[in-house]
Formats: sequence, structure tokens, C-alpha cells
Amino acid sequence: MNQVEVLMNRVAGTENAFDSLRNVKDDRHFVLLDLHSHHRERRRHALRTARSRHWIDSYGDVRVRALLVDAIENGSLEEFERALTLNGRDHTVVLMDVGGYILVTSERRADVPIEEWVHSLTPPGVQVTAIGSAALRSEEDDLMRAIDEARTTAEIVLQLGDTLPSNRAEDLGAWRLLHAIGGDPELIISASPAANELWRSDPMRRLTVETYLDSGCNVASACSTLHIHRTTLYYRLESMPEIVREALGDGLKRSTLHLALKLLRLWNGAAVPAAAAPAESRRESPAVLGRAAV
Repeated sequence: MNQVEVLMNRVAGTENAFDSLRNVKDDRHFVLLDLHSHHRERRRHALRTARSRHWIDSYGDVRVRALLVDAIENGSLEEFERALTLNGRDHTVVLMDVGGYILVTSERRADVPIEEWVHSLTPPGVQVTAIGSAALRSEEDDLMRAIDEARTTAEIVLQLGDTLPSNRAEDLGAWRLLHAIGGDPELIISASPAANELWRSDPMRRLTVETYLDSGCNVASACSTLHIHRTTLYYRLESMPEIVREALGDGLKRSTLHLALKLLRLWNGAAVPAAAAPAESRRESPAVLGRAAV
């Protein structure tokens, strides 16, 4: 029986056992478990320990990544975990997570970009479906804020993929804000009827308005993105339904329309159930959250 087993047998209760196990000479496993414990003080103690032992840098660029993975073959996930743990020991701490892994990387020590490193270690039986990252600030004494932001970002990346500018939490502030809103399609019907109208109508109309709003209502920029002439853009905007033209002409309604279209895109990627159109305007067209080709 090893020292860990002896201590576990001697101490009654898991909580007390973990306290005693911190005194074990090779307690890395238990420190890593505590890094994302439900108990704040355990997390703080574990982060101090990991920094003092130089598993994680106390300064510089430390990034937390959430990996979402699918295992296709039996045993492939264990193979992937071993590869990450063994190959990342000098620059990355690997934590088990629901549906994947949390990687805490001291960026200055990594020879190659971590996303590239992850994919190089991924066996044929495993698919990394999304990676989201967040920065751990040097003054922070708790890892959980960065873990939560990385998880949220990974979920957004999984839903929206290549339409995003990056997989870094700090670049996706608006998307993270929208992600926090519950998936209630009725909210769109009441908050922005124009967004509801566009989502159920011709996909070209929605693309035109969304691109126009993304460009800050800059005609030249929108035309460049859409690869159309400005006359075509003017025609499309002028031929929009009245409720959409009204929203585009009002500052607050225009902002709400923009956010609502993004929210619908996010919900659509998450396969949130569709809302029925209001009775007075119900028609035979895709549901509010039905996927439409862009």
C-alpha cells in the first residue's frame, strides 16, 4: 500500500483526506484536482502551489483553454489524455473537464502554438470539436473565472465556428454577453419584430442587413463584403419590409435589431427550439430559429 492509500485509510471523510494529502511528497495529482475544485479556498491554495512549483508561470502570458472533444473509438480518449499530460508537462497543466479538458499554458514556454500542438497529439479516434481560450491575469488568485470564460468561448466556437474572429474570450465580448441570455425565442418577437421578420424571410435579406450593420452602416464596406454595387445595396435596403426599414432608421431599434440577429444566429447554432410567428403574420416559411442557408 502506497503513502496516498495509507493516508486515505487513516483519515475519515474525503475533505479531511484531501487536506492530509497535500503533505504527500508527490501530490501533483491532488493539487491539479483542487485547481478547479468547488471550494474557492482550495482553488486559491492550489493555484499558489502550482505557481510556486513553476507548473504555471506567476507572470507573463498564461492562457486557459477549454477543449471540447468527441471520442470515436474505445481507448482513444485515454490515449489523447496521456499524450497531452506527458507532452505538456513543461508548459501546460492538463485538467479533466466535463466533455473535454482544461489546459493551463505558460505561453512563453511553448515552442509551437498550443492549438497546433493539440491537433498534433490528437489520435485518429478523437475529434477536437472546439477550443476556447481566456487569459489568466497575473494578479488573479483563482483559476475559475478564466476556466468559465474559456468554457463559454468553446461553446460559442462550437456553435458558430469560422464566422467568429477568433477563439479568444477577450475578442468575443458581445457573443459572450448574448450567450448569457436564455434561449427564449419569444424575446426576439417582442424585442425586435424586425429581426424576427428577417430570420423568417429570404436569407439574402437577412445577410444584407446583418452585413450592413456589421460594417457600422458603412455602404462601401458592406458592398465590399457582399461583393455588390452600392446601387444594389440601396435597392435591397429600400425594398425591405416596412418593419425592417423602420428599425434601420431608429438608433435604438437598429442596435436591438443587430443584437437580435446575432442572438438568433447563436441560438440557431445551439439548435434551440423555434418560436412560432405571431398569429397575425404567420406564414409558410422557415420557423424563427429554423436553419437558413446564408
